Amino acid sequence: MNRIFIGGIATETNTFSAVPTGLKDFQNDGLFRGNATQSPPTHFTSPLHCWRRRAESDGYEVIEGLMTYTQPGGTTTHDAWEALKNMLLEDLRQAGSIDMILLNLHGAMVADGHHDCEGELLQAIREISGPTTIIGCELDLHCVLTNEMVDAATLIVPYKEYPHTDILDRAEDLYTLCDRAMRGEITPVAGRAECHMLSVWHTTREPMKSFVAEMFALENDNSAILSVSFCHGFALADTPQLGSRMLVYADKDPELAKVTAEKCAEKIWDMRHKTRHISLGAQEVVQKALQAKSGPVVIADAADNPGTGAGGDSTFILSALLDQKAKGSVFGLMYDPMAVASCCNAGIGTRMTVRVGGKFGPFSGPPLDLQAIVKNIRENHTQTTVAGQTMTTGTAVWIDVDGVDVVLCDKRVQTFHPNAFTEMGIELSNRPIICVKSTQHFYAGFAPIASEVLYSRTESAIQFEGPVSPYKHRDGNYWPVVEDPRAAAQ
Repeated sequence: MNRIFIGGIATETNTFSAVPTGLKDFQNDGLFRGNATQSPPTHFTSPLHCWRRRAESDGYEVIEGLMTYTQPGGTTTHDAWEALKNMLLEDLRQAGSIDMILLNLHGAMVADGHHDCEGELLQAIREISGPTTIIGCELDLHCVLTNEMVDAATLIVPYKEYPHTDILDRAEDLYTLCDRAMRGEITPVAGRAECHMLSVWHTTREPMKSFVAEMFALENDNSAILSVSFCHGFALADTPQLGSRMLVYADKDPELAKVTAEKCAEKIWDMRHKTRHISLGAQEVVQKALQAKSGPVVIADAADNPGTGAGGDSTFILSALLDQKAKGSVFGLMYDPMAVASCCNAGIGTRMTVRVGGKFGPFSGPPLDLQAIVKNIRENHTQTTVAGQTMTTGTAVWIDVDGVDVVLCDKRVQTFHPNAFTEMGIELSNRPIICVKSTQHFYAGFAPIASEVLYSRTESAIQFEGPVSPYKHRDGNYWPVVEDPRAAAQ
């Protein structure tokens, strides 16, 4: 009987964040030692549910190791990384002889003194498991794909969609390919190509929507091409190998994999001006939203997205809403445990002065002292995530600030779905503006109710688009900081 090991360690690291990620963050958000599939699936555990179901259906024995995850944040502490890595490796050693290892990772995890956590982990797993064991991992498409990852793994399958609505679909793909490799039906070989760019690509609109369709077509139209992925990179992870890359696996044909990856990278390069996303400032985006003929206009507070490791407590757009008297607007989710505690202590219906936001540092803007009415309090508030699972936001509080409805929470999470507001009792259909702290994951839930979607990047955010590169660990030779980085790289 074939024996399958499943597990993973996942977080996305914003190396510009001043707040470190520690072991308690993983323990509080989700740390399972061999029993993740005994609990309801979450964003990061759902692939393990898929792999267990598939493996048991095929008659394999499943050994489940560590699966842990936490919200994106600052650099993970050295001690936390060493503890988690050693847990997973010890679980693998204790498992004995294994034929296939499936891991759910992120691909942009950075720890103090460790620029490439996933590459380091995969190399250690390869050393333990031996050269013939099939090692597959699923990654977020914002992974920083490194040489060490590709060299150690048999197959890497990142998501294709942003927002990540295809987490389970890619988990299915990874299992199918790794199972075929274990059976000896295929021999995957990887081809990679540099895109020489750092940007943000939304797959919900053209031309990226068609590019994703082309990746699927390449997989379906040529049996020798096993998998085609665009690894966007995570521009807030300052690491030596940071970048956007194409990754293609072909069956026994390294030249086909390489040529296909290069052709896809060339297409990404040719679309660079069409896909480049220019965001509006806080005052400008609110002004534009108020000029819309109908609502609600959804504003993405992209710079303060907890999903990129930001604090979730910046006040720039909230200040703009109040300055421009955007009554009826909705704003959230804002992370502020102190304000939540004050409102809970005061109780529903209380008029009070509450200090909101601006607590993490300069990137969060100044705190606001607001005259507010506490409209509702909800403990263990939840919202639907991008892939359909449920996520807690902790205790949530709805306050009315001069006609602007603000939702505060005491757990740092981005805004995924309209029910983050509607479950608080906030009706959204008649609102002029709904401002969400998210970069793109909100889109799947909010686009159907939006008359228009606008994106804002406040002045304190990291401007990786230039004109000056903010990086210390990689060079500044990337578009759009450099017009032709490919020539400079030759």
